[in-house]
Amino acid sequence: MKNFLLITGSLAFLAIISFSCTKESSQEQRKANLDKTESLLLKSFQVVKSNDDSLLVHVGPGGQFTDPRVMMEDSLYHMNDSLCNSYYLTYCEQMMDGDNMMGGNMMGGGTMHGSGMMATHTFMGDTATVNQCYRDLNLIKQAHPAHHPVKH
Repeated sequence: MKNFLLITGSLAFLAIISFSCTKESSQEQRKANLDKTESLLLKSFQVVKSNDDSLLVHVGPGGQFTDPRVMMEDSLYHMNDSLCNSYYLTYCEQMMDGDNMMGGNMMGGGTMHGSGMMATHTFMGDTATVNQCYRDLNLIKQAHPAHHPVKH
């Protein structure tokens, strides 16, 4: 009976150690994925900003073209705008998955996040930079129609 208890205790101890190592590895993988998504989001935002700035310069006040490449720049703007949105939503999803993996919010109640997609969280991620990038993207979207090319 002593041997049985010793073996059972040893197996339980090994299972606990294995589980904790797996959880840590999973956290590292989640953090790496989060960092990659953040990097892609910031890169696509820079392209959106660059293309929108080019449109501002290459489209006259009435929407007339001043450069033949303006439609390509507009297409690139819209493509990267969509990518930026997609990366932001992926980032939010990864943050929430990381929070759920870590047991919910700091109070441990597993409640919904605060007022905004990522208002409070326990998982490590630079939400301030990402959220500011998303706010800037929305400002660019609001201003974009004012200097959008119009085909005559």
